[in-house]
Amino acid sequence: MTTGQQTVPPRSTVTFPGVPESVAAARCHVRELLGEAHPACDDVTLLVSEVVTNSVVHSGSGGGGRVEMTVAVGDGAVRVEVTDAGSGRSGPHVRHEPDAENGRGMFLVDLLAGRWGVREDGPPGSRTLWFEVPLPAARV
Repeated sequence: MTTGQQTVPPRSTVTFPGVPESVAAARCHVRELLGEAHPACDDVTLLVSEVVTNSVVHSGSGGGGRVEMTVAVGDGAVRVEVTDAGSGRSGPHVRHEPDAENGRGMFLVDLLAGRWGVREDGPPGSRTLWFEVPLPAARV
């Protein structure tokens, strides 16, 4: 796909260590991959930041495990999948607590993504949260 002057690869997968510094690395990867001119760059970057943070803080990948992120660019949307070691406590969910100091990441995913969901079909214990951000022309 070409946006402005940049050709965006259709799919990219990268693995990060489950440490806080990986959140910035994931944001940087998305910005470099999509390019600043891509119409979904800001929304995708924000949601990647939230989802990778959740993986580092709330899953078994925190403390140096692995977090894998795949970004797939299509004509109508950008799809991101983030796979981590999962958590026995609970799965990703939307919190509707506007006064909370944290915990609003999935609220943002629910607000900005056209679709999102969770899969547990990988290696035992792993969990993949995916979301799709529609391109402005494709928004309904």
